[in-house]
Amino acid sequence: MARPFEVRGHSYQIGHAKPERETFEWCIRELGIEPCRALFIDDREENIRSAQESGLRGHLFTSREALSRIFEANGT
Repeated sequence: MARPFEVRGHSYQIGHAKPERETFEWCIRELGIEPCRALFIDDREENIRSAQESGLRGHLFTSREALSRIFEANGT
């Protein structure tokens, strides 16, 4: 079975969970990218806010259609 993501961070493995800022800092470090290059998608505003405080772009998931528009606008 193919794994769709190269980096996976489970809270029990990294020692942090959303919305803890350390969770997002771990992701940034493991991905090895500038935070502004990542888009964090979640259905909880507190998680989005925490991700944004870490420098990530955030999108509050409300519907599949709205998310599709975000991807289209960003060329993904």
